[in-house]
Amino acid sequence: MKNPLLCSTQMTKPRIPIHRLTYLLIGFETLKAGFGWSDEEAFDHFCFDIQVRYAVGHRDLSEGHFDLRTVYNFRQRVAEHMQETGENLIDQAFEQVTDEQVAAFNLKTNKLRMDSTLIASNIRQTTRLQLLVEVLQRVHRMMDEGDQLRYAGDFEAYLKGTSGQYIYTIKREAYPEHLQRVGELMHKLVSELQAKYANEAAYQVLARVFKEHFAIDESKLRAKVGEELSADSLQSPDDWEATYRRKRGQDHIGYVTNVTETCDPENPFQLIVKVQTESNNTDDAAMLSEALPALKERTDVDEMHTDGGYNSSEVDEAMQEQQVQQIQTAIRGHKPASEKLGLEDFEWQVDTDDGQPQSATCPHGQQAEATAGRKEDRYRVAFDSSACKSCPLLDQCPTESLKRQPRNVLRFSQQDVNVALRRQRCADERSNERHLRPAVEATVRAVKHPFGNAKVPVRGNPRVSMVMTESAAMNNVRQIHRYQISQKEAGRTEKGKQKAATGARQQSASSFFAFVCGQLRACLRLVHPLRPAWACSF
Repeated sequence: MKNPLLCSTQMTKPRIPIHRLTYLLIGFETLKAGFGWSDEEAFDHFCFDIQVRYAVGHRDLSEGHFDLRTVYNFRQRVAEHMQETGENLIDQAFEQVTDEQVAAFNLKTNKLRMDSTLIASNIRQTTRLQLLVEVLQRVHRMMDEGDQLRYAGDFEAYLKGTSGQYIYTIKREAYPEHLQRVGELMHKLVSELQAKYANEAAYQVLARVFKEHFAIDESKLRAKVGEELSADSLQSPDDWEATYRRKRGQDHIGYVTNVTETCDPENPFQLIVKVQTESNNTDDAAMLSEALPALKERTDVDEMHTDGGYNSSEVDEAMQEQQVQQIQTAIRGHKPASEKLGLEDFEWQVDTDDGQPQSATCPHGQQAEATAGRKEDRYRVAFDSSACKSCPLLDQCPTESLKRQPRNVLRFSQQDVNVALRRQRCADERSNERHLRPAVEATVRAVKHPFGNAKVPVRGNPRVSMVMTESAAMNNVRQIHRYQISQKEAGRTEKGKQKAATGARQQSASSFFAFVCGQLRACLRLVHPLRPAWACSF
């Protein structure tokens, strides 16, 4: 099997060995993403900027030349490989380099932090009707001349201009009528063109948008409304994986990138160790569950610091399986009632292997063993009711008093205990003077900073994923560079202190020497009054 990272046979003949060309192209793409350059800008920098050539491993201006088309073919091969196999080669290269950087600087990886950010795809935002008309126009271009003549009357209204020009003159009250007409034409085309064009991309988009936007009830076609339209529906025929999401009152179309970074306070600097890019309706907790096993294998993580969006029952299971403790700055969901005690007010002893509750201690100090309930993952703790009668918190207690036994019983599930423990860790985190998670927000900002308005200049999950990973790699390089510069400056400062200490004894002699030099310069000016001033420096 050919290495997808190697250039294709359609590329121009390289002037350097093929393996070195692969490294060069990865470096080229990393610099491009890290600085937000266009292809032409990046290529100009490579051709004429000595620093860029040095950065990608070339010391001679006569070496390493390649055609810009080579870059395009390289990206295409990597993207196709990702779509066919699900294997992200750029991500693998990033993780290999990052692991070597972590080892080189002896960074601790037992504490990690995670945050996500929304990234816009390089697509235009359209109205629903404009999107459907655009799809129809592309279907018309897909058909051969015979079919174009056959359906000329059906397409006549939609070919007089662009999709934007079509909807420009339509009044709001006329939208339902136009939408219905478009749906009827799509229904006709989906059934009649399938046999001939089923493998064409334009037909596949047509079939998808018809299914997403229209429904047939009792043999009658109608346009879907409201919640019937899914956030997974196609947002652009140019990007099949971009999705819609509304967050904090704003509409977003594109992807979400999840960044995992080291955060041990003893590290001199922190590095990004994992980058994930998914459709923007992907839940943060799902990305954490997916990334955790690989992170556990590559690092020594035993603490994961996140915000409130990363909790779910799947995350709790993954954390327990990987023996990692999750520390959140907030908990997603309803806040517990302030007038009642919650499970988080109890002290829990759980099994370290499977997380099952062993015993519980109430806020009044009474301890009882946890036993299995009647259903799976259900438990109960029975406290002595005689001790409960004197408890000042009895009115707030969530236990139930049994009629036949002198017991106050607390019933709960495994998930209830997991949430209670998370709330306790969250409260402990808030009471600490130093918080480890918030700084990752600055890292996320740095990763997407090269792209104006958080909109990457590419489309499709493979390309967006590649660009965000390359930007993260550049961020790691900057972190290392800042650290090395600070070390050099610290060394200069220390040398300066040593020079100041050893030179204190020579201060009087130096002052006298400076005085003598000044007097000599003055004498020279008097003896040679016509000598230019710049020549009088002694």
